[in-house]
Amino acid sequence: MSGDSHGATVGGAHRFVGLAENLERHAGRPTAAEPPNVRGDNRGYALVFFHQERYHLTTVISSGLRFQPLGAEPAQELACTVYKEQAEAARHLVDMTAEVLVKQRTHLVPDQIVPNEQPLLPQTEFHGVLASGHPMFPPEFTRFTDADGVEQLQVFTLLPVTLGELNFILDNGVTALRQQWARFEVDVFDLGRPSVA
Repeated sequence: MSGDSHGATVGGAHRFVGLAENLERHAGRPTAAEPPNVRGDNRGYALVFFHQERYHLTTVISSGLRFQPLGAEPAQELACTVYKEQAEAARHLVDMTAEVLVKQRTHLVPDQIVPNEQPLLPQTEFHGVLASGHPMFPPEFTRFTDADGVEQLQVFTLLPVTLGELNFILDNGVTALRQQWARFEVDVFDLGRPSVA
């Protein structure tokens, strides 16, 4: 009997003690949350909004994907960082991507592209997202470890990419796109930015 309860605990929430504080340390103060049942049914995750005053950035982070049967080891959550005025667009990108993962019972891998036939946001060229480490926050944001230093969670940051950039990645790879972004000093947190490809 005790063996069974221990097994249940190993996969449980205690692995994520300190996660909320870790996210807040990097992403800023939590300002709002959207519950899993915001549309009536339980979608399997909530969305939490964090604001970092210093850089005027809002980060929307999923909460609950880590408990879904996505086959990810370590577990995963999603984040998207944008300027505060664009927070609703970030919410949409995280929600849409998380919904795909839950419905398909799949997970992301580093530098994976999640393409879409139509623009993800109205009046933009963004046709996909790139699952990445965070461009500004330290690695401790992306890779959450427990008290023993064992990695328990990866927080993939979703970076919106334009149709031209998607095609550029197919031809040249993700590293080449990052080099283009650096070359043209692209602000990846600005959803009004131009395409570099």
